[in-house]
Amino acid sequence: QHHYGSGHHEDWHLYDDEERKVQILAGKAMRILDDRARMLITVENDSVYGAAVAIPQIARTAGWSLAYTGLAFRSIIFLFTNVILQGFLLYMLSKEERTLDKFGGQMYLCDFGARITSCPGGPNCVGPGGTVYSPERLYDWDLWTMRVFVRDSLMKIFPEKIPEIQERIDPGEYGIESYFLRITSCFLFVLGLWHDLSGSWDIIALLYSIPTKAEPWIAESEECPLEESETDTLEIDFVTFQVAGMPAHWKIINFVFIFIPKMYIWILCIDIGIVFLMETSTIEDMIINCVALGFILNIDELTMVIVSQQSREILENIQGYTLASNREVRTLEQDFANNEAGKKWKWYSPQLYSTTFPMRLVFMLGVTTFFIGCYYMEHCLRLEDGSWVAQDLRLPRSDTFPFLSFLFGPFPAAFPIPTEDHVYWKYHVNDGDVAGAQSGLGGGGGSAVQDYGTGGDCASTCQQFDVVCFLVHGCFTSLLSLLVTLGLMCLGACICCQLISRGVPCALMKRLSESMKPSPSLP
Repeated sequence: QHHYGSGHHEDWHLYDDEERKVQILAGKAMRILDDRARMLITVENDSVYGAAVAIPQIARTAGWSLAYTGLAFRSIIFLFTNVILQGFLLYMLSKEERTLDKFGGQMYLCDFGARITSCPGGPNCVGPGGTVYSPERLYDWDLWTMRVFVRDSLMKIFPEKIPEIQERIDPGEYGIESYFLRITSCFLFVLGLWHDLSGSWDIIALLYSIPTKAEPWIAESEECPLEESETDTLEIDFVTFQVAGMPAHWKIINFVFIFIPKMYIWILCIDIGIVFLMETSTIEDMIINCVALGFILNIDELTMVIVSQQSREILENIQGYTLASNREVRTLEQDFANNEAGKKWKWYSPQLYSTTFPMRLVFMLGVTTFFIGCYYMEHCLRLEDGSWVAQDLRLPRSDTFPFLSFLFGPFPAAFPIPTEDHVYWKYHVNDGDVAGAQSGLGGGGGSAVQDYGTGGDCASTCQQFDVVCFLVHGCFTSLLSLLVTLGLMCLGACICCQLISRGVPCALMKRLSESMKPSPSLP
């Protein structure tokens, strides 16, 4: 007891020495872990972005000597190499989806075949070829276009047998094999990019938190101070590489040339990756592509393999920057008391739900929902029966993909891809019945074409809680009402939990029961 504290806490004597020691260790460990998460600013030691931030500052501290200057220039070269490689791969993926596939007549997948179990009669039961889905007639794009090509070729070679060919040869329909796996793959893809988003946040937190002045990033080790030695070992325990203050112009350089490219590449990767996954129709391709797309943002870590040994050792040994605060020294008994206080929670305690609420998971779900909604808004139309079908397909005027269209991919209205005026494929209706593809893939179709726009009455078009439909149709009043309703429900739940934790319902019931007692009769 004398070793661990005075023992004034009410629960101090409930434990023996060994159990009390464990409780103290638990309380102190959690306090320090919380402080490290809030107050310790670090640099990525496994990414070229971290090397590009730290190595030039260490070279600045060393007075730009030749060896350190060489390491700094190499870190910048690797940074630009990484940005070029990541940007090039994303450019080619975007070109494939937005330009080259359109020359092959491929319309956007949207929700074709997504509700095949409810066919016929349900939404999305009619494919791009104009026929009703069935499980045995569902194919991916390559196989479906090959079957359509064979049928159309026979019709051109034997025009006198067109009715017989149409009756005997069924090309099937193009559609998605699993709607829910596609959504899950998109979420897993976004979830796998959390590490890069966290790295971007670390960079902006470092630039904001450290002092705006030239401070040394090299310091003498406190454990092994610098002194003359008779032997020269290979250990570098006499020096400490540390995160410290940075001049204002270096903060601006790091923000413009490191943070902005890293963050924007992350946004481009999610935007293009979601489109790529939403356009994947087969189950095995969804799983494979979900994993493969994450490789693009791992190139910065892959590039670290060819970074020099000196730079890697500096990054591995660099110490973080601790934010200045008025942290008071806690006693062991205070750590014990905090840990004991944390055990006194109830199922209705607001602190329980605020502690267990997975904020990062919900944030990534929100990011996934937002970019999937952008896909539907940009490429799909919603019909009156709830079906999501592809917009009109127009061929690009050139196979050259404009760089500005790629760069502003998340903002498609800024630099749209130039297309032909002629509609190559169109999902349309004829007298209320879907007639299929108008041209390009040999589908049928009449002359009376009725288009489905994105306008319309929100109440009749969108279901009560269809957030994606609210976004597509501009039902911002309905969306705001839904958000306000959810916010009021959460606020009401929090108020109820707080009232219960303070014993208000019990006090009211007690007063009510007292008021219902008969008053004593007067003498």
